[in-house]
Amino acid sequence: MTMSSIELRPEDYQPRPPAKKDYRIGVIGCGGILNGAHLPAYQKFGYRVVACTDISEEAVRRTRERWGIPAGSTDIRCVLENPDVDVVDLAVHANQRLPVIEKIAAARKPVLSQKPFAMNWKDATTMVDLCEKAGVKLMINQQARWAPAHRAAKLLVSRGVIGHVYSVMHVNRSFQDRAGSWFVALENFNIIDHGIHYIDLSRYFTGRNPLRIKATTTRMPGQNAVSPMIFTILLEYEPSAQVMTTLHFNNIIQVPKLRSYDWYLDGTHGSIAVNQSELTVQFKDQPEYQVFQIQGTWFPDAFGGSMGEMMQALAENREPETSGRDNLNSVRIAYAAVESSETGKTVEF
Repeated sequence: MTMSSIELRPEDYQPRPPAKKDYRIGVIGCGGILNGAHLPAYQKFGYRVVACTDISEEAVRRTRERWGIPAGSTDIRCVLENPDVDVVDLAVHANQRLPVIEKIAAARKPVLSQKPFAMNWKDATTMVDLCEKAGVKLMINQQARWAPAHRAAKLLVSRGVIGHVYSVMHVNRSFQDRAGSWFVALENFNIIDHGIHYIDLSRYFTGRNPLRIKATTTRMPGQNAVSPMIFTILLEYEPSAQVMTTLHFNNIIQVPKLRSYDWYLDGTHGSIAVNQSELTVQFKDQPEYQVFQIQGTWFPDAFGGSMGEMMQALAENREPETSGRDNLNSVRIAYAAVESSETGKTVEF
């Protein structure tokens, strides 16, 4: 393979609506993530939202007016007992999710749940079991898998462009230590809530679950967050896999100029570096390299892609890619990383 032979067309990696996209959506939780990402994506992709509910009457009113949603109420039954609702988009916080999932399962409505699925293992397994016993299709909105940049990198890896991938590294330098925000008050936010994206992407890129997890964390003096905002997670696989993953996330970079987001995928034939706007690939024995400008964005495009996967799974009567049962692997890694950081020990998966 030569550098000039590599094709990476936007239509190959950009998320697109499925052939059957007429499933009508009812949303639970009318907060910032719904209005800032879910609903813009659904409008862009041509999905139809028919009902919304929230504990805040004002949030329901604003959301209905902004997006032209026909039905809305603080009574969750306006979604769960609505015959026009084919699939539920659950966008409440993880610590509020279990009692809502119980109601959704009782109503027999398919559900796409926001991430992180749960803040503890008991709730996570309970909700998966509830949905399975009720015959309810459950998907977790690990929408980062549908972000154009991540899909572009995965596409080249799947084509064997860089050969056997032996190293996956993520370096994320950001800032979320904002006083008064909900996430600084959430215990283990940086690993379980935000970091779950990159943990799940490690599974996406490698196609594997680790054998062992080792994590370290630290705090910045004077930080607002109740838990550390810096982590490094090492994922170790079976020796025959010949691959390792390193995830580093410093979420308290105070200098905007030096914030960054990069993945490095190293293979036996070459390497890929990708951020949200461009992807670079080079072969080990060729001086040339190629830079592809990424078309499309994580917010909101990826949210259209994940709901599209849910609709496609419903149409094909199969489990979605990030089903509740599958996502237990990602949340389990996150919980193991917290345990490792607190005990100083490597945790067996």
